Amino acid sequence: MEIKDKIPVHIGLFGHIDSGKTRIAAVLSEIISTAGIDAHPQSKERGITIDLGFTSFLLNKYLVTLVDGPGHADLIKISASSVEIIDCAIVVIDINKGPQVQTGEHLIIIDSLKIKNVIVILNKIDLFQGDIEKEIENTREFFGSTSFGTNIPIFAVSAKDEVGFEELRQGILKTIESLEIKRDFGDDIIIPIDHHFTIKGMGAIITGTILKGNLKLNQNLEVLPVKTSGRVKNIQIFHQNVDSARAGDRVGINIKNLDVKKIYRGCIATNNPKAFDYSDILEIKVDKNKLFKPETQFGTQIHVTIGMFTTTGKIYPYSELKQNKIQTNAGKKDFEFKAILWLNEKVLINKGKSIMLLSRLDLPPTTLRILGSAKLIEIHKEPPLLYKVKVKKGRIQKDLICIGLAQSAIGAKKIVGRQLEPPFTKILDTFGTKGAVIVGVKSKDIKVNKGDPVVLKELRSFRLKKTPV
Repeated sequence: MEIKDKIPVHIGLFGHIDSGKTRIAAVLSEIISTAGIDAHPQSKERGITIDLGFTSFLLNKYLVTLVDGPGHADLIKISASSVEIIDCAIVVIDINKGPQVQTGEHLIIIDSLKIKNVIVILNKIDLFQGDIEKEIENTREFFGSTSFGTNIPIFAVSAKDEVGFEELRQGILKTIESLEIKRDFGDDIIIPIDHHFTIKGMGAIITGTILKGNLKLNQNLEVLPVKTSGRVKNIQIFHQNVDSARAGDRVGINIKNLDVKKIYRGCIATNNPKAFDYSDILEIKVDKNKLFKPETQFGTQIHVTIGMFTTTGKIYPYSELKQNKIQTNAGKKDFEFKAILWLNEKVLINKGKSIMLLSRLDLPPTTLRILGSAKLIEIHKEPPLLYKVKVKKGRIQKDLICIGLAQSAIGAKKIVGRQLEPPFTKILDTFGTKGAVIVGVKSKDIKVNKGDPVVLKELRSFRLKKTPV
C-alpha cells in the first residue's frame, strides 16, 4: 500500500466516556500506529482510553489519520492536546444517552481552537429502542444551540455490529473534500512530539505530526526545550520507509544520538531553535467561551494547554487606561479581555504562532470547564508594570471645601491638581492646616451641599509576585 503520495488529513475523535470512539476507530482503520487503539497498558487494564491513539485508513486520494483522545473528565487535557494537529473533528454520541457533559466540553474545545468542520456519529444503534430519525433531529436541535449549527452531517452506526460504516466513510470523504487545508511548507521544521521510545538496535524514536516544513534524511533536528539533538536516520509514515516527509504527514523518526530520556510530550523537534522562546510570563488576549459562567478574578488558577503540553498557572485580567494596565476581573459578559498569564513552569512558545486553550479543571466535571482560547500578545522576561485603582472618599464641609481626602496639610498639598469624579473636576488648592482642600465643579450651576461625597481615584503601580499554588 503506497501512502506517501496520498494527501494527509487528520480527524480528531471526541466524545463522552463509553460513547464508543475507540471501537469506531478500530472499525474504520486499516493501519494501527505504535500508539494506536488503547496501546497504553493502563488503557487495557481500566478499559478506557487514557492516551492519544493514532490509526489510519485510505479514503480515495486521502490518508486519513484518526486521533483518538480520552473521553473521561479527568483526562480532558489530553484530548485538548490533539486539537493543534487536526483538520476537522468527529464527535461520537451514545444514541441511548444523547449529548453529555464531556460532549459539550469537547465541542467547546473544538470551537475555541477554530476547528470549524464537525461530523457527528450516533453510536450503539444496536441497543436503541426508539426512532432513529427522530433522535437525529433531536441531535440537530442540540447542535443548533452551538456555533456548528443544525446543518451538520450525522450518521447512525453500530460499532459493535459494524453497521452504517459505508455511509459514514462516504460522509467523511464528502467533508474532507470540502476542507480548505493549508499546509506550511516553509523552511522551518516544527514537529510536536506526541510519543517517544527506543527500539533495540535502532535507538531513539519520536513520533508526531509535522506542522511546518519539509523533513529529509540526514537532517539535524534539535528537540526543545531539552536541547538534545541528532541526525535523522530513518523516516516512516505509518510503517512505510520514506526519504522525506512534509507538513501534514504523521511520522515516526529514528534520530541518531538523541537522548530520549529527556523528552516528554510537549517537546518540539525543529531545525530552527530561534523560532521559539522559553518563558513563564505571557501577555495574552482571551476569547472567552460564551457558555463559561464563572467570573475570572485577578489571580484565578487555570490550566493552560499550549500545543501538546498542559500546565497550570494564574491569570491576571487587566483593562487599559491611557496605555496603563489596570487590575480588573473578567465578568460573565466579558467575552474578550487581555491578561497576564504567569505559569508555574516555563513553557516552549512558538514566536510566530501560539494559540492556547484555557480551562478551569478545578471546577466539578459536571460543569463546563473550558474558559476559552487565547492568543499570544507578548512574551515577558519579568512581570510587567500593572496598576490598581485606589479610591479615596471625602465629603463637602461647606461651599467647595472638602475634608477626608487627606489627613494633613502636607498630604493635602500632594494631591493638589488630581482629577476627581463628576460632578467635581479636580483639587484646586489646600485649605487650612488639617488636610482640607478646595475642589472645583464642572459648572457654577451645580448645587453642592454639605456632606456631598467627593471621590478621588488614584492609580498605584505594582508588579506581580509569584505565590504558591
